[in-house]
Amino acid sequence: MRKLFFLFLVFYSLHCFSQTKEITILFVDADTLLPVEEVTVTSLRTKENFVSNVDGIVKVVFERSVYLEINHSSYKKFILKTITLKDEVNTVYLESTVNKLPEIILTKNHPQDILQSLVDNSKAKLSIPSNLRIYIREFFKKNDANILYNDGLVNFQIERNKSTVKTDILIEQNRVLGILDEKSDNDIYGYNLNDLMENYYQFKYLDEILTSRVKDKYNFQINSYPENENYYRLTVSPLEEEKGFLFNFSILYDHNKRIIIEINNFISPERAEENTNYSVSSRKNIYKSAFKTTYRVKGNDYYLVYAKEEIGYLSKKKEEIIKTEIRNYFVTSKFTTRLFTYDPKDVFKDKTLLNRQNTILTDFWNIESGLLLTQDEQDFIDSLSPPPSTEVEEIEVEEIKED
Repeated sequence: MRKLFFLFLVFYSLHCFSQTKEITILFVDADTLLPVEEVTVTSLRTKENFVSNVDGIVKVVFERSVYLEINHSSYKKFILKTITLKDEVNTVYLESTVNKLPEIILTKNHPQDILQSLVDNSKAKLSIPSNLRIYIREFFKKNDANILYNDGLVNFQIERNKSTVKTDILIEQNRVLGILDEKSDNDIYGYNLNDLMENYYQFKYLDEILTSRVKDKYNFQINSYPENENYYRLTVSPLEEEKGFLFNFSILYDHNKRIIIEINNFISPERAEENTNYSVSSRKNIYKSAFKTTYRVKGNDYYLVYAKEEIGYLSKKKEEIIKTEIRNYFVTSKFTTRLFTYDPKDVFKDKTLLNRQNTILTDFWNIESGLLLTQDEQDFIDSLSPPPSTEVEEIEVEEIKED
């Protein structure tokens, strides 16, 4: 069964990218002419997703002319046909829908109760069971030096498990650059992959502002969202007189469908500096923390399409103060409600890809990532030592039998 699964991945990659064409698109704001980050580009035929990077650039890979849906919460949604994109770099101007200032929305219920209702409804509406083919990219710095990088194509097969969700993880390809010192870098791991999708699909990052005891610690406010008349923005900000390591939240939601579209949370630099003894998962002296998730709605499909996290913290090793920074991205390059069949032994159980041997079948970081590297990110990768081996993993096929 394992051989069947990996053979499928090889044939899938070769078939999809043997006769492909690449188109580069630059998204800019029509008024300011500034690049627009995090524009989601979706092929309506294959349901593949691409996301523009911080430079506003996205590279679309396809086999024949397709229709692309262009989507960003702050701009008008529209359809683009690739046959019209003939330049080396095709500039697309995004038109903002802003025509008035946001207004405060008065409600009968407390905004916290509305948020709880949004979370409950969003959990119920998320497309489960489903499979998300996600491109993961992570950057690690220690004392301002580049030390580690990893990326990979990972399948998250999501199913319901009573009141929560169950995720099986299948790794297609991955690579690790740099050297992990198990003694000095044992606290560098960013998260547990096996818990990640449950956090995103159960909206666990909002738990801390859903308890009744914090109602008096935060200011809850709902505003209209001029960029999109179907959306409201719910902001949750800690009161100035409140002490502690408290985050700011911004939740964008569809007030008709009652589902969450986007979540942002961060801690202000001033509050982080005032609470330098705060720790999460044994990480001491956190001085920077930010998180964002974006969910896509298309017909009956509702799923995670993009996430990014950034954290910076100080730790002490003997007498040395060590500064660590981690930045990661997740892009759902392909969504499907069709589940894979696989051997349970193939399910990935480790917490991170950092300890996994490199498996490189294609240059997936260019072809299948859905997120183009910026020049600064490419420089980061180039600064690290090459992996021990970049040879294609040999796959035995002689014993494969038809099911």
